[in-house]
Amino acid sequence: MIRETAYDEVFHAQRHFRSLLDSLSRPGTINDLAPVLCTPPDGLHTATALVAFALLNADVSFHVVNMREAVAAYLTANTNAKAAPIEVAVFVIANGQESHEAIEGATCGTLAYPDTSATLILQVDALSRAAHAGCTKLTLQGPGIDGRAEVFAGPLNVDLLLALQARNAEFPLGIDTILTADNRRSGRPRVMGLPRTTKVSWQIC
Repeated sequence: MIRETAYDEVFHAQRHFRSLLDSLSRPGTINDLAPVLCTPPDGLHTATALVAFALLNADVSFHVVNMREAVAAYLTANTNAKAAPIEVAVFVIANGQESHEAIEGATCGTLAYPDTSATLILQVDALSRAAHAGCTKLTLQGPGIDGRAEVFAGPLNVDLLLALQARNAEFPLGIDTILTADNRRSGRPRVMGLPRTTKVSWQIC
């Protein structure tokens, strides 16, 4: 399995982690990730791989939804994290077109320990401030947002968005989401945070 030699586990991880923190503290902010030459297996976006490299380590587990075994093997080889059933995984990686069943087993934490909930890394084809083919317009409100924010992401399955909305209805329980996209036109991988505290409405473009 390929181990990415161009990726610096300190320099790149710190830069990407700061971008992730900014994305989660300011929902609706689309951040570019510093690009790194890497070759993830088919089905895994470069942006998703870079986010995983920044967040995964030997102390956490992950679950990939409906992806090839090579994806899990690649992530383990580059992060030392172990694949696990979705019910116990700290991170869940899925495509935006998955059905609501993709996150059915993901944990929302407990009232005593809401921080034990899973984080969903959801990969889409594009994240932008302007409409694009096959996109969904997301309108966001909540902490970290001045009034409201509008972004375009896609493709996204509305049933999956509804499932996330239901899982986040009983704060502090819920699932924080990180959207990733390679944005091939710009050549820069991108991320955007959707914490459980963000109220999301949507409209198909």
